[in-house]
Amino acid sequence: MKAQIKLELFLNDEVALLPKHIKLLKALDETRSITKAATAVDISYKNAWDCLDLLNSKAKEPLILRVDGKRKNSGSELSQYAKDMIDRYDAILKAQNEFLNEICTYSDNNIISNLKRINMKLSAKNQLQATITDIETGAVNSQITAKLSDGVLLKSIITIDSQKELNLEVGKEVIFVFKASSVILAKTDDKELKISASNKLKGNVTQATLGAVNAKIAVNIGNNQTIHAIITNESAQDMRINVGDEVELFIKASHIIIATQA
Repeated sequence: MKAQIKLELFLNDEVALLPKHIKLLKALDETRSITKAATAVDISYKNAWDCLDLLNSKAKEPLILRVDGKRKNSGSELSQYAKDMIDRYDAILKAQNEFLNEICTYSDNNIISNLKRINMKLSAKNQLQATITDIETGAVNSQITAKLSDGVLLKSIITIDSQKELNLEVGKEVIFVFKASSVILAKTDDKELKISASNKLKGNVTQATLGAVNAKIAVNIGNNQTIHAIITNESAQDMRINVGDEVELFIKASHIIIATQA
């Protein structure tokens, strides 16, 4: 059994980014010319121009830029926003296909129960995609080192049995999962701070919300990745945490669990 679903990303409530648009944008990125891109995907110049003009006008940021400013006949290129959008589309498409392929391997008797299992949501707020770069195995536990998309390394300590069950090896893509309460937060101007946690990240506060007892802090660490921390209101007030502040995040390796797609 096989399955296929067409992926669409919506730029707004009305305009969707379709597979044909992605193909056209990729052709434009390679040729740096709308005329050549139209030829590459076998459509007319007018059709290509109309598609790109519509997408450009509906996107939050420009998708197409002139190579030399606004000079006529200077050629066209994709903006970084457009390139990031294509990368996001390809990543979602890959994950979607892997999910469908896995579902299609199940027997009819087990498909419903397995779908429910895969659809299970984790209570842990923080889930970071990473690629394993190193595995150190001890007598009982293994230390798994993995690299985030921006090159930052994180470490997780799990049992050897868990390593074997997950079939972890260098080069495998995994998800590092940890609770918001496991994140230790500090201001970067605190030079005397010493913490034993092996994982250290930096970022900027994007949200700080005080609750009845605790404060929820969201920190952007770059590459569209956000880490959530829960600290006491007293700690947030003592550190004077505000949106835009640069902070450091510490997570113990033993507090990070590892999840895989298969």
